[in-house]
Amino acid sequence: MQIKNFILFSILSLSLVLQGCLDDSESDFDRQVREADELIEAYLSEHQREAERQSSGVYIEVVEENESGRQVLADHVVGIVYTMTHLEGEYEIESHSDTLNPVRFRNFYSHNFNAIYPPGLNYEIGNMKLGETFRFYIPSYRAYGNFGHDDLFESHSHFIIEVGVVDLMTEDQMYEMEVAEIEQYIEDNELDAEAYSNGLQYVTVEEGSGDRPVSHSLVEFHFTRKYLDGTVLRTTEDEEPILTYVNSGELVAGLENGLPLIREGGKGILIMPSRLAFGMSVQILPQQLRDELVETGEFEPSARPYSPLIYEVELLSVD
Repeated sequence: MQIKNFILFSILSLSLVLQGCLDDSESDFDRQVREADELIEAYLSEHQREAERQSSGVYIEVVEENESGRQVLADHVVGIVYTMTHLEGEYEIESHSDTLNPVRFRNFYSHNFNAIYPPGLNYEIGNMKLGETFRFYIPSYRAYGNFGHDDLFESHSHFIIEVGVVDLMTEDQMYEMEVAEIEQYIEDNELDAEAYSNGLQYVTVEEGSGDRPVSHSLVEFHFTRKYLDGTVLRTTEDEEPILTYVNSGELVAGLENGLPLIREGGKGILIMPSRLAFGMSVQILPQQLRDELVETGEFEPSARPYSPLIYEVELLSVD
């Protein structure tokens, strides 16, 4: 009897030791995954919702299906409306409901690059079809990790993003729409603009008296970068002017193409589609985080994806 008890005690002790070893071996990432799964599953149970966990760790709840809708494919320009909610606090962080002017991004992923942030949404948006609405339950390790914002959410926050796909375009269709927006802007503002085959539009504001830049000219200039609605993204007026060579690769294509249209001492307005500026860029949800993340160097550029831009340029010198 004593031997039997000793054997049982030994087995129990060994089990506890092994369990302790297993607990000790749980990595920090494994712990984050486990805790996130527990929180999300508890939320789903409490709210009587059904969602399927994906290999990425994101849970998907289908809110509205559209079997006949077009599938979101790689390189589609996706237009969405959305509501972003903090899972634990259950408060709304941001929403966008304008179906005529949806938030756009390219369905694209490459190593160390997401076309939309949080990355959990980037990984899983391809499950959707046009006309469908999904809820994505995104754990912190597929969102903003240890980054927090004083006014929006704490670090290690989990999110619910309800997404409706309201538009799918090709890159060419998106370009055509941007060109139409630029032409409408020029008409509305009664600008005398010269159009170029690559989509660039140029308006002379003040004719200079010097030379125009040529390939590899050293140029010094000030600029103000704006959206078509007038929102200023950057101005160098309170900074040192830009000093660079034309065709150095340091400037967006619209500036490279547009600077040779301006004489030294002159001023001009360059209006360009996004393919001459920052193209697909990165879409950031919530959108109000964009400026802060750009300032901290987390993301570049400051321009939203597929945004036509205005550059107001003063060409100071040409060498």
